[in-house]
Amino acid sequence: MINIVLIDQHTTYRESLKMVLEQIDGFHVVLDSSEGNWANAVADIPVHLMIIDGSMGKEKCSMMINHAITKWKSIKTLILAMYREELEYDYGKAEVMLKSSVKREFEEKIKKMMTAQKDCLSH
Repeated sequence: MINIVLIDQHTTYRESLKMVLEQIDGFHVVLDSSEGNWANAVADIPVHLMIIDGSMGKEKCSMMINHAITKWKSIKTLILAMYREELEYDYGKAEVMLKSSVKREFEEKIKKMMTAQKDCLSH
């Protein structure tokens, strides 16, 4: 099971993406939030992936990523970009993909990210 935290300012998009992700076998959204106090809300739950709305700004995204890494050392991060140009932004180890991606693209991207993590842990 991949536990996911979903942070997006746009409620309708966030709720829709949560429903899409929950349809994928092995994916579980443990929290969806517009930001706020998300880390404390899931402090006792192992979180494997954090998906963040890139429109919150690079600085805020980076702060959330750093905070998440202090709680869950091996957490992966996926930034959702509104525009193609944003795919080139550097968020460190975070992956970036378009918000307009379809279910299959989300599934493939997340599984690839989590497989890469397992490969690193097994070596």
